[in-house]
Amino acid sequence: MYRCNGCKYFSMSIPVGERSESGERKSKCVSMSEGFAIELYLDPALENQVLKAWNVLARRQITTHLIEMESRPHITLFSAPFLEPSKLESLLRTFASKHDPLSLSFSSVGTFPSNSDNLLFLAPTPSLSLLQFQSHLCDAIRKEGLEISDDFAFNSWIPYCSVAHHVPKNRMPEAFSLLRELKLPVAGYATDIALVQFSPVRELFSFVLGNNVDS
Repeated sequence: MYRCNGCKYFSMSIPVGERSESGERKSKCVSMSEGFAIELYLDPALENQVLKAWNVLARRQITTHLIEMESRPHITLFSAPFLEPSKLESLLRTFASKHDPLSLSFSSVGTFPSNSDNLLFLAPTPSLSLLQFQSHLCDAIRKEGLEISDDFAFNSWIPYCSVAHHVPKNRMPEAFSLLRELKLPVAGYATDIALVQFSPVRELFSFVLGNNVDS
């Protein structure tokens, strides 16, 4: 186990292996507080790899929180407690139409050192394309008069995809070990961008990257 991103989270590498073919699961996106979030959704095969992690932890009765909340695997690009969705619909439609799907490779499992929710996540291999995508999105949002919090600033944002919330502290090592079943890295694409409201979780609209038609 080692520290990544300037000691902002702990990560554990997983041996390389084959990944399974998969189907698609449709559900809602979720976050752990109240407000709005812009999320990146994954292609069906990559999404399935994340769902495998959820199911591994559920079978061992470690946590079923994300399953119970009907969360959808995602990477959060931006979040705010208050905003006017109508101001972002046209922005996100245009933004999505100008950007192709993003290549992703989840290569490690991580957790944050100060983590009251006992969160576990998959960390993507850092890529300039992903960082620029998020930075350009925040620039566009800022032009709409919305404030970008420090967590989503270019030099502070940490991309990750949650695989577990509220893991009992005494079972965190076991959860890390079980996630070896994922045989990381797993690769795929981010294919859609969505605005969601929570809680309760509700997807307001989403757009396919490279296409201006609603997904």
